[in-house]
Amino acid sequence: MYRAGPMTVSFPRSLRWIAWLWCLGLGCAWAQQDTADRLWQGAEQQSRQIRREAVPSRPDGQGSWVHESMLSAWQVPEARVGQLTLAILNAVNQHDWFGADRLLRQYQQVPRHDPALFIFVEASRLAAQGDHADAIDRYRQVLQANPLFTRGDLDLARVLFIDNRLRDAQAIFQRLQARPLPPEIERHIADYLAAIEQRTRMRITLSLSAVREDNLNNASTIVDPCALRFLDACFENVPGRKAADTGAYFEGTLNKLWPLAGNHAFMLRSLNYGNRYRHEDDYGNFASTTYLGYQYGSARNQFQFLPLFEYDREGGHKAYHAFGFRTSISRQVSPRAMLEASYETKHRHFAQRLESLEGDFRSIGLFGQYVIRPDLLVYGSLAWRESGARLGIFAYREKSARLGVYKSFGGKVAVNMAYGYRQRQADEAVALFEKRQRDHEGSLYVNVSLPGYAWQGMTPTLSYEYRKNRSSIPHLYTYEKNRLTLGFTKVF
Repeated sequence: MYRAGPMTVSFPRSLRWIAWLWCLGLGCAWAQQDTADRLWQGAEQQSRQIRREAVPSRPDGQGSWVHESMLSAWQVPEARVGQLTLAILNAVNQHDWFGADRLLRQYQQVPRHDPALFIFVEASRLAAQGDHADAIDRYRQVLQANPLFTRGDLDLARVLFIDNRLRDAQAIFQRLQARPLPPEIERHIADYLAAIEQRTRMRITLSLSAVREDNLNNASTIVDPCALRFLDACFENVPGRKAADTGAYFEGTLNKLWPLAGNHAFMLRSLNYGNRYRHEDDYGNFASTTYLGYQYGSARNQFQFLPLFEYDREGGHKAYHAFGFRTSISRQVSPRAMLEASYETKHRHFAQRLESLEGDFRSIGLFGQYVIRPDLLVYGSLAWRESGARLGIFAYREKSARLGVYKSFGGKVAVNMAYGYRQRQADEAVALFEKRQRDHEGSLYVNVSLPGYAWQGMTPTLSYEYRKNRSSIPHLYTYEKNRLTLGFTKVF
């Protein structure tokens, strides 16, 4: 609706259609992309946390690891050989490499010494330094020479577990269960098998919340005295009406890993979320993305190639489905720091009424995190995205950045807070206004969870999100919005 003095000019159908398409193709899609990114990184963070927490500690008492029953093939009559062997293994337990080398020099002078013990010490040293691949090769050399050396089997299985070779580690631990071992070692093996089960079991996370949003349609309240120019006359626009409503919001993720031999595995991940409002049915939605593909994972590196299927439903009707893939490389550059680079592409098939939005989507991302303390983590991301469309005013290129911090307070309260900024530009100008849409959006996201006050496994959660968009066509695309959710989360 536009007016000049007492004169009012109305273009209701065409402009409402353009605004609705913009909300679906651009405005609402930005919020949904942020949600999808947050759910993905949340699933990855959960996986990393499980890997850290699921490593069992060694049995109490270093002697448990050098019990004579575990030396097997190295039991020889000479007492001196046995004494030195036990002393060397104790030095290995303490990571006393200088002491181990000194004892090995003495051991080398004793008749009937076994050269494989030198390889075992070198394997243990490599494992302590994080060189897991070479350590595994050395352990296997030791076991080839001494197949009944139980301590070698245990250390090999432990390093295989740390290096994410879960199927290989599981096979050795299960084989060791058949041997007579001290009770503390049997419990230790059972702990590792339980940890492997923990890493590979299907994990489902569900969240259900009440939601309140004050600008579902991204309406602009800007009044521009010359919003539309026609025949040298300026027409003032009528400000938009914000659609506000309350309703229900849900999130659901599913993760499952099937280990193969070595560092290889198949992975399934499904990210789902949606809104349902009491009165504004046109703004209800459901989005689901399912990934199923290959993963290579070691202690420091991870590579994924995951074909994907995506389905999006808006206002009670199918909006589109898409096929594509996501591939990523991540590296644990230090015990505290991690980096990930990713690429995603998908070919979207829109419903006939939305064929103007038909086009491919591509994204390149860089994500990193740094653990300052066990209860304090900072993270950030950079992304470049391109979304095609048949109608050029809905196609766009986007650059975005996000910086966040996660803090846990005594394990009872956890706060995740992030600030995001994005720039985007449409491929073509809106002919009616002779301007190309250029937007600058700032956003703030705060999530508070209360794991210390969980009941029946349900953790209370509260989130707040604020967005402010500034546009080159302000009376249509400049807006502010607030969103608040209150609910609970449960992990199955």
